[in-house]
Amino acid sequence: MKDQPGISRRNALKTATAAAGAMATPYFFVKAHAASDPKVLRLYNFDGTLGDFYTEHWYNPFQEKFDLKLEFIRLKGSRVPLEKVQAQIGAGQPETDLFPLHPDQLIFAKRNNLAMEIPRSAIPEYDNVYDEFITDYGPCLVLWSYGLAYNTEAVSPAPTSWKALWDPAYAGRVALNEALKDQTLQMVNLAFKGQLYPVDDATFSHLTDIRPNLVALWSSGADAEQLFRNDEIVMTPFWNGRVTKLKSEGLPLEFVVPDEGFFVRCSVYGIPRNARNPEVAMEWLNFVCGHDPQKRMVEFGYGTPNKMVEHTPEQAKAVIVADPEVVKKAVAEDFTRILDNNAAWTDMWNKWKAS
Repeated sequence: MKDQPGISRRNALKTATAAAGAMATPYFFVKAHAASDPKVLRLYNFDGTLGDFYTEHWYNPFQEKFDLKLEFIRLKGSRVPLEKVQAQIGAGQPETDLFPLHPDQLIFAKRNNLAMEIPRSAIPEYDNVYDEFITDYGPCLVLWSYGLAYNTEAVSPAPTSWKALWDPAYAGRVALNEALKDQTLQMVNLAFKGQLYPVDDATFSHLTDIRPNLVALWSSGADAEQLFRNDEIVMTPFWNGRVTKLKSEGLPLEFVVPDEGFFVRCSVYGIPRNARNPEVAMEWLNFVCGHDPQKRMVEFGYGTPNKMVEHTPEQAKAVIVADPEVVKKAVAEDFTRILDNNAAWTDMWNKWKAS
């Protein structure tokens, strides 16, 4: 099993032959109902449309199926406050029973012994998940691509390069991602250096060059969505699923994979040590790995590691990673480097903002 799932073999996501069978309720879930506080599962939920999707398709159906109560902590953006969670785990009581971990956060969790190891046998639906998306700490779910989103009525011709963000024609109409600034910094390097690292003075010099075009640095995907809805921007680096949702609202947007390359990530959904209801949490993981919840995710616009989920041509285009030719442009990120340099990059970023 892998701790940092790769993005190979994505062509296998294009087709499948059958849906997964319904799983019987395992004994460990029955045992959970005999424990203290057995009917409550505590989870983080994201902001914006992705959080709404989770509530409708991943949380409420599970709650109804097993007749239990779910309690949510809403995150701004998609990053769990791991330093806070680390203190809670040390005190013996993390605030949730599950946490979604970005790839760099998984490394931090492993280093600091924050996550339970989950035996493969505890998640029967793993039989229907590609091996590269199964880790010792939980499944890697929600395959999201990071490329360029643009307004098709305001941007012409269609952009093919990250450098379109610097085009003077779009002065005061562009935004950049501060929510995951590491992706912005790597994007700048990819556009102008042809490689992701190092992040240095040259990186920030290019960021200074884009200032005439900038109208905002957005701190969450929901903020970026609103910038498009308000017609305040015509272009921003963005995630494919968010673009799919905005298109469903009637906005004239498209997602493009720049010629220089793009990023693909997924989050490991794990269980913090000392969680109050780990058995119920494992049952949720089994549920959400199944065909129907993963099919809903594809319909929403993100990729799935479930090999039983079929894609329509439109869905395959929207999830990006269903096309093996497109996946060839995916650039591998060094998540250990990202984690180890986070403080330095943040300091450089804040100095640039203040300059």
